[in-house]
Amino acid sequence: MNHLDRQLEQILRTPNADLSGLAVAVYRAGAIRYEGYFGHRFIDPDDARHSLPVTPATKFRIASISKTVTALAVMQLVERGLLDLDADVSDALGWRLRNPHWPSAPITARMLLTHTSSLRDGETYTFPPTTALRDVFQPGSPFHEDGAHFAGRSIHADHAPGRFFSYCNLGFGVLGALIECITGERFDCYVDRHLLAPLGVDASFNVRNLSNDGLRNLAVLYRRQRNGDWDPSAPWCAQMDDVRGVRPPAPDDLDAYLPGANGTIFSPQGGLRISPRELIEVMKVFTHGGLGKHQRLLQPGTVAQMLTEQWRFDPALGNSDPYGGLMRAFGLGVHHLTNAPADAYGASDRLLADASPQLWGHMGDAYGLLSAMWFDPEKDAGFVYVIAGVGRNPETYKGAYSAFYRWEEAIQCAILETFPI
Repeated sequence: MNHLDRQLEQILRTPNADLSGLAVAVYRAGAIRYEGYFGHRFIDPDDARHSLPVTPATKFRIASISKTVTALAVMQLVERGLLDLDADVSDALGWRLRNPHWPSAPITARMLLTHTSSLRDGETYTFPPTTALRDVFQPGSPFHEDGAHFAGRSIHADHAPGRFFSYCNLGFGVLGALIECITGERFDCYVDRHLLAPLGVDASFNVRNLSNDGLRNLAVLYRRQRNGDWDPSAPWCAQMDDVRGVRPPAPDDLDAYLPGANGTIFSPQGGLRISPRELIEVMKVFTHGGLGKHQRLLQPGTVAQMLTEQWRFDPALGNSDPYGGLMRAFGLGVHHLTNAPADAYGASDRLLADASPQLWGHMGDAYGLLSAMWFDPEKDAGFVYVIAGVGRNPETYKGAYSAFYRWEEAIQCAILETFPI
């Protein structure tokens, strides 16, 4: 066991804040330079001898790194001339999407990709197949939530479409519907055929689309909880993907689903199942100017556009909710770290305690999982880490010097100490 292995194993076993599983992959100049796999992808609650380890083949529901893959699919349509980033998405959706507080202001794909659309997450942002997405935004819908899906007017900042950043999962559900309306294909099937297969990966936004091996290697996501409450002394409690190698049945109402009607069914914002090795193939699309493993996915100019800041937090303008300080700049579906210090608006977005590389990528946080994919496109280098489950409430384990959680700080420091970027 090398020094980095020992560091990561120690993080896995943090007293009163342990992890159910951890996977790390480090990439540079065309090759994976390090892989580390720790803990379990499945924990048998009755007999530990039947628990299964995290391995290079383990796949995870990767959470919001999924947004970057959805963004790649959107940009393919832009390249083909089927979508204009700055056109009103209502034209492609076939129904009028407007924030009622700014009824004359169109919402565009660029706004959705950059979290500046004025849409907001309510309690729910993934809806049943029988629910039409257009109805979610209408008063009287059981999912309308009294207009919670829209920003309102404020005397403190301009929240109109295109003017204010506020991180929004629902916007990527709208993008999923947009992809379906333009292509006539269900979101999961389109991404499988046009992105994931050309990358040579056994991954999907639909767990049912994985191979038999993929299903067998799918990680369960965990939290230590008792009676629904966080408890570091409680047993690990499965939160997601406890399928135990058995392909789940399709929802009864999916057969009648019309592509484009919803778009949130397969969670374009967070539902991708993929391994860290396979995420490196996604990363390489950005560091290799749009080239995939088996074919070109995007032109270099399109990738450069995605990796150009579309928005940056400006305290003087008050143009953002910077997510506790963590989200201070975005490209098109890609997060940019700015190396900003802590300020009145939140903690630092630094990877390290001192000056840090200003990498591109995305993070994930859902159902106990924490993940990140960070890279430098110029140096053709980056890393991926996935935490399969956390043993205490992350909100009580904040970072010491940044807006990341304490485990993430430790993992990032350990990786960059051994493999500087």
